[in-house]
Amino acid sequence: MEIGNIYELLGTTGSLIMCASSIPQIIKTYRTKSADSLSGSYLAILIMGMLLILSYALYRKDIVFIFGNVLSLLLTGILGGLWYRYRFRISVPERSK
Repeated sequence: MEIGNIYELLGTTGSLIMCASSIPQIIKTYRTKSADSLSGSYLAILIMGMLLILSYALYRKDIVFIFGNVLSLLLTGILGGLWYRYRFRISVPERSK
């Protein structure tokens, strides 16, 4: 395996891990039907940064960055949508399993 392939694999794995990091917050926000702990400013700034990185990745034609940023934008967009939907609701306690 060439060194370039190893770094692409590392980059792709890192992108997947970073994308997966937002899934627990999406699940929590959806289950509690509350966005009390989310900052709309944070989400907006994060999305702007991701869009800028994506534009750079498209310019560079870097498939790892493109893949990671598109997936991150999708998940952050879902979280932003949940924030918009639930931002004024009072939280509902989570059920224990």
